[in-house]
Amino acid sequence: MLILLLACMLATHSLLAQGTVTITGKVQKGQEDDIFIASLPSLLFPEEQRTFAEINNGRFRLELPVGKPLTVELVYGNESAPLYLEPGFELQVTFTAGKMLKTLKYSGQGANENNYLTLHAYRFDEEEDYQTLPDNVKLSEIEFLQFLDYRKEDQLAIFEKKISAKPVSEYFRQLILAEIDYSYANDRLTFFNMRELMRLPVQLSPSTSYFDFLQELDMEQPANLEAISFPAFLRNYIKFIGEQAQLEAGDIHYYKKAYEQVSHTLQGQARVMAQAYLIRQSLQQGNVLHVPAMLQDFRQHIAVADVYATLLQQYESHPGLGIGSAAPGFSLQDINGQLVSLSDFKGKIVYLSFWRTDCGLCMVEQPHAQELARKLQPHDVVLINIGVDDNEQAWRNVVQSRGFGGVQLYLRGQGNDLARQYGLKDVPAYFLIDEDGTILSTKPRRPIDREAEKEILQHVMSNRASRR
Repeated sequence: MLILLLACMLATHSLLAQGTVTITGKVQKGQEDDIFIASLPSLLFPEEQRTFAEINNGRFRLELPVGKPLTVELVYGNESAPLYLEPGFELQVTFTAGKMLKTLKYSGQGANENNYLTLHAYRFDEEEDYQTLPDNVKLSEIEFLQFLDYRKEDQLAIFEKKISAKPVSEYFRQLILAEIDYSYANDRLTFFNMRELMRLPVQLSPSTSYFDFLQELDMEQPANLEAISFPAFLRNYIKFIGEQAQLEAGDIHYYKKAYEQVSHTLQGQARVMAQAYLIRQSLQQGNVLHVPAMLQDFRQHIAVADVYATLLQQYESHPGLGIGSAAPGFSLQDINGQLVSLSDFKGKIVYLSFWRTDCGLCMVEQPHAQELARKLQPHDVVLINIGVDDNEQAWRNVVQSRGFGGVQLYLRGQGNDLARQYGLKDVPAYFLIDEDGTILSTKPRRPIDREAEKEILQHVMSNRASRR
């Protein structure tokens, strides 16, 4: 059964099976030249796949192979919305640029599913009553659980009402129920950690039964594992398992110990996903000591042989730059022609990004990077953006016309010596640098990731604790 489930997931990711989806649409008041569909992050397949379409006179057409139901992301400029696809869907879509999520309307085969998914995403992202931050995380444990129960009951009630009037496929119904369950589970799991990150004046301790809900989660059903919230939940659950085992993240043996813990705690597909995630994290953090042993164990999962091959290739091509090594220094000109050096920011945590103006994903993430910089500024964290365009004027035009603020530096081309020192193979690329100029992470979470702020603040808190 496990092999069948994993094989199905592989077919979903690679989009190689029979079946086609067509999406035609019209963008109102838009200025972008293209629109694309992007795969959502997965613990097995974190690499993003994209399918582009040109926009002519506000109209576009996308056609792609889809082997089984899956959720992707429709991306226009710096806006995005979740999109649910099944083989044979023929969707027509309209929206207004600048108000994408609020104005999205679907018709055709698959419209009921996607009109509901848009409503769900808009309500979850925009309505403060649904958010844990900034106010609901300040509640007591009992009050917070009441808030989560209210939100879950409201989501279920709205969903049942909508699908009674406009029916959806059974798989989509199961997917939304799983999404409701795992958004609840993730917020409940991280409640106390979020309070700590918020540095609230009163810290709480969980009641003895607070985490009992984890035993009731079904992580074996395919729809559950493909819920949008599941990867974030599983990452946090892996961390929780490590905390329960009293593992120290700074321990050089942390990833091997965490791998062993999830191998004993989790079952089936969730265990395989967690193991792959920990191997990849160990590589990304430059901690390769136990990677060969973990890869040898992971090799037994023949249904994900291509995942093993990818991890093995990443290990064999791992650059010398890793955790604890000195970040290569630089002195580059900013948008105003002033010379800026990495050493200027000693005493601050630096979130360093390399990007290009002709990189679609870079342009999607730059506004998120701007917002992340604003949120982290009070915490002695600085974001440095290094443009690696071949044409300096093209870089200047985009930075100035888009109003990108913060530290914007220019480096001519990805083939530059500095780019090679950072092992730069593609953009966007991100690095997290400690206050003393050493590497904290060679691949921190991207600005678009909701967990990025939390990850960086955890490093800030760790540094403060070490100075006490």
